[in-house]
Amino acid sequence: MTPGPRRDSVRNRERLVTAAREVFAEHGFGATLDDIALRAGLGTGTAYRHFPNKHAIAAEVLREATEQIVVDAEEALSIDDPWDGLVQFFERTAARQAADRGLYETLTGQGDYDEQARIWPRIVASVTELFDRAQRAGAIRKDVVPQDVAAIFAMLGPAFAMSRTIDPELWRRYLALMLDALRVTDRPPLPVGPPPAEALDAILQSSKSLRSGKG
Repeated sequence: MTPGPRRDSVRNRERLVTAAREVFAEHGFGATLDDIALRAGLGTGTAYRHFPNKHAIAAEVLREATEQIVVDAEEALSIDDPWDGLVQFFERTAARQAADRGLYETLTGQGDYDEQARIWPRIVASVTELFDRAQRAGAIRKDVVPQDVAAIFAMLGPAFAMSRTIDPELWRRYLALMLDALRVTDRPPLPVGPPPAEALDAILQSSKSLRSGKG
């Protein structure tokens, strides 16, 4: 019989994951595996024995958080009023990102590329039904598309940053302004057509370049 992992090894891994959850939430992907080991009270060598790099531990830590976004969309569909459901989805998802810098950066083009490729198609698929339902009900304008959600989250980044230094709830003001732009009104059509569905990766990479000062 192959022996299982030693108890101290299991405990150390759990401590690293717990520490990573805290460190990424506070500092995003600017944090290092060394920072995580320090928060966990463990040596750097121990951290590297469990995880080859910070992206590996980030994928494990943030998987549950990203899966929850799909759950948020599904729960929003159970709300009778399509507009209220859409608002609940954006408010819940934005609240998670405001509290977790690592989650925001994962959703907007940083972190592990393979993880982003896994996450976003599921999010867009879930949001598509929310948008379709709201458009059929005449609650939101006809020229918005599900992939716009990626750009909306990216644009909320500065609001999340201001919230960390000015008022923890300030991001809600700017989310409300963005949501108001989705409503059906007598405004003229949007001046440019939507990005194609297959342009999602380009949207994420563009938001990443803006934050890094490139491009």
